Parts: sequence; C-alpha cells; structure tokens
Amino acid sequence: MKFISKSSYYENIRAWHEHALNTEYTTYESLNSKEKARLMSFNQLLHKFENKYLPILDAKLKELQTRVADPSDWMQDFNFDYVITFYLRENDPEYEEEDDNILMQIESMHQDYNDWGFGFTDNNYADRQCFSDEHHCYTYHQLYDHFDLDWLDFFRIGAIEFELKIDEQSDFLAVN
Repeated sequence: MKFISKSSYYENIRAWHEHALNTEYTTYESLNSKEKARLMSFNQLLHKFENKYLPILDAKLKELQTRVADPSDWMQDFNFDYVITFYLRENDPEYEEEDDNILMQIESMHQDYNDWGFGFTDNNYADRQCFSDEHHCYTYHQLYDHFDLDWLDFFRIGAIEFELKIDEQSDFLAVN
C-alpha cells in the first residue's frame, strides 16, 4: 500500500487505518535479528533527523511568537506545521515513474513543549513491555504506533523529506 496522489492526506490516512484493520501485520517477534538491526538503524537515522530539525523548528517558533507579541507587526497569529514525507525506494513493486511514490506522510503541528514529541530524542517512546531493550525516537514510534506502518514497510522507504509550513495571519477587519 502507498498514498494515492489523487486523494487527500486524510483520505490516505483513513485508508491506511482501514488497511491495518483488515490486514495481518508482521509481528515484531517474527522478525529475524538482521531485520531488527535494520529497523534500529532506521530508528537511529530518524533520531539524527529529529536532532537536525528540532533547533530549526524551535528558532522559527520563537521568531513567530516574537512577531505576534510585537504590536507594530501586522501578524496577529500563525499556524506552524511540519510534514515528514517517506518516499518509496525506486525498486519497490508499487513504485511508478509518474507518481509521487509516497509511502507515508506525517503532518503535525509543532508545539512549544519542553520534553515531549518530535526532536526530544532523550525520551524513549518504545513500549517497555514490547521493546524492553530498545530506545525509539518519536518519529519511529509514530510510524508504527500512530500511522499503522507494518514493520516490513519500513524497508520500503527510500527517501525522507522535511517540509515546514507557516501560515501568517492578521487580525480581522470589522466591516460596518
């Protein structure tokens, strides 16, 4: 399964959830040691990815908050979202030359948290009962726990893209 480019983000997420409910997923216990090592390597890649982008997100958030607090600035509010897109490998059976080839996307609003979520890689997001000896970063946890990605689907990812979306908003102008 992959994202359908003609469908909206929410239609694709709904399709993934329905797929998860109607498909037998690979259990973590059924993976061999090489597969688990590849997953942990990917988790480490995502850990570095989060550490790279969290300072950028935080700096941009502070900048926007400063602008909102400035009465001389036209901006009164903002939306601050990020999108992480996971693309299929070119050798994937579902890869098509004229398609976006998106396996999964995470759209999220960046919050001013001090110790939780994207980029707070010191936290272990692994379920301690299932992964007692592993440390999972937030994005890795999101993929398998929140977005229903099968363990074998992780091996289909060939590229990752980070996109920051900022909508600057002014105050309403009253019309009499």
